[in-house]
Amino acid sequence: MSMNFLKKKWLWILVAVVATGGGYWWYSSSKTSSTATRYALAAVTKDTIVTTVNGTGQVSGNRQLDVKPRAGARVTKVLAKVGDKVTAGQQLVELDRTDALKAVRDAQQSVQDARISLQSAQLQYEKSKQPNDAVALLQAQNSLDKAKRDYETLKAGPTEYELSQAQADVDAQAKNIRMSSDGTMPQVVRDEYDQYVATLQSIQQAMYKSVQDADGILGVDKPVVKIGLTRMFSILNDAAEYKVRASYDMANKAVQDSKALVDKLDLSDEKVENIEAASAAVDAALDTTSAMLDDMVDALQATLTSSDLSQSDLDSLKSLIDSDKTSVNSKITSLLNQQQAVQQAKDSFDSATINYQKAVNSLNNLKAGPTAADLATAQEKVQEAQAQVDKLKAGADPIDLKIAQNSVDRSASSLRAAELKLQDANQELTYYSVAAPFDGIVAKIPIQEDEDVSAGTAVATLVTSQQMAVISLNEVDAAKIQVGQKATMTFDAIDGLTMTGEVAQVSPVGTVSQGVVSYEVQVGFDAQDDRVKSGMSVTTAIVTQVKSDVLTVPNSAVKTQGEMSYVETLEGVKRSSSSTSDYLTSDATPSRITVQTGISNDTLTEIVSGLKEGDVIVTQTIKSGTAQTATNGSSNANVFRMGAMGGGPPGR
Repeated sequence: MSMNFLKKKWLWILVAVVATGGGYWWYSSSKTSSTATRYALAAVTKDTIVTTVNGTGQVSGNRQLDVKPRAGARVTKVLAKVGDKVTAGQQLVELDRTDALKAVRDAQQSVQDARISLQSAQLQYEKSKQPNDAVALLQAQNSLDKAKRDYETLKAGPTEYELSQAQADVDAQAKNIRMSSDGTMPQVVRDEYDQYVATLQSIQQAMYKSVQDADGILGVDKPVVKIGLTRMFSILNDAAEYKVRASYDMANKAVQDSKALVDKLDLSDEKVENIEAASAAVDAALDTTSAMLDDMVDALQATLTSSDLSQSDLDSLKSLIDSDKTSVNSKITSLLNQQQAVQQAKDSFDSATINYQKAVNSLNNLKAGPTAADLATAQEKVQEAQAQVDKLKAGADPIDLKIAQNSVDRSASSLRAAELKLQDANQELTYYSVAAPFDGIVAKIPIQEDEDVSAGTAVATLVTSQQMAVISLNEVDAAKIQVGQKATMTFDAIDGLTMTGEVAQVSPVGTVSQGVVSYEVQVGFDAQDDRVKSGMSVTTAIVTQVKSDVLTVPNSAVKTQGEMSYVETLEGVKRSSSSTSDYLTSDATPSRITVQTGISNDTLTEIVSGLKEGDVIVTQTIKSGTAQTATNGSSNANVFRMGAMGGGPPGR
């Protein structure tokens, strides 16, 4: 066999091996690629979201339009009359807006309160981030030191000084509960009852004098003190004399009865029941004596002077009775004070008994030493104080920071809600001023001042040369339309023509066709174009909401689960360029972030909370199924590749 043939043979064998190995490598590569997952990525950006409602219709040939308010109220002013030329925006009718103004004021206050709450939450959040100051740490350390000292002191038991002080307290409290010599009554109460006897004797003397002075005027048991008094006494009112004589008899008997009981009392060691019986009798006698003196005053007022009863004599008698009356009234107060003093003495003894028992218990506890529960409690205080010191030294707790941040987010959300309510209230306020939607001539004013009108009731009819588009919207879209909203219009018959306009009227009554409710909307053109003819088909896009400088993500990034909305993200991934979207090949599982969404249009969704500008989120998950898909993916200029260990920065 020639050398050339052998060379050719080995060359073909080598080619076969290479071809076989390459095929296996390509197959392995395609198998790996077929299981890899690619993610389309996008960054959270700030943008403007515009939402529109689209509808089709025709250019109207009717140049007459009813102007209707969007609120019902009393008409306060009619500012135009039939035949007036009016311009767009000119006020035609004003309605009573008292309630609407109040709603605006309430909404403004709610916004102010929400701003204050947000500021407080932000201050608390900033405070939570600040390192703990030296003063707070020193105070916590002092509390720890004290807790340790208290524990050691408790464990060591009472000192001789503490025991002697506790015994002294017991002895002092015992003095307050000592009994009187008879052994049946506390001494403090006995002292007050002894004073009670002296008080009753003093009262008895005052009542006896009053009765004697009255008898000197009436002459019941002894002669009258002044000559001529009997003849002139109560001469102006005989009934007063009869009344005072009757009350005298009652008072005299009551005083004599009480005197009999009081005279039997000793100044000390008298039985309580005897003192109480005498007190009751004196109390009753005081009442009758006071009433008798009142009657005596009335009788003396009805007495006249005479040749043998001078004015000076009569005044002297009146002064005597007035003095007795003052004395009796003061004794009524004295009796009441004495009764209260006895009750206070009894209460004082009860309190002293409780304090004595507390002192005894305290002494016994000291002698017994600390219990296991006492030591455990003291040890817990040491541990709590140590934990506080450790917490201050460690700085801000991530959980506390998250709670503070959540409070800020909630307050910010409340502020946004309050601002939206204020916006709605201000919008509602505009409904009470009815303006001309465009230039025209007033053809009819069917209402008068002080008349109540309902929302949707025609208050004026305008004739205008302005063109209008009439479109039909379903009930869901019609609910989003308001008079004054801007719109753009295009025409099937005129290529390239786009005109702007403004909603002039929304029909308050819908029409039903095959179970579908629709509402007529009229849009006035901002300008005229001779190419636009009545009856032409028109497509209208009405702007319902515009939000500027808000966080947005592509609609495809937002997913829902029940009532929760969320987006997905890959940990540690950053965008590689400023392109609209990037791609990443990864075996990692995306994590979820719960978000609160706002408005959305065909492409973008507003993110109210949960994300910040620059965050990278997943907008699409692509599972490659073939080697060709893997090849195409690897050739994409925006593909990310993870590092060999999965932890390095993504490459291009």
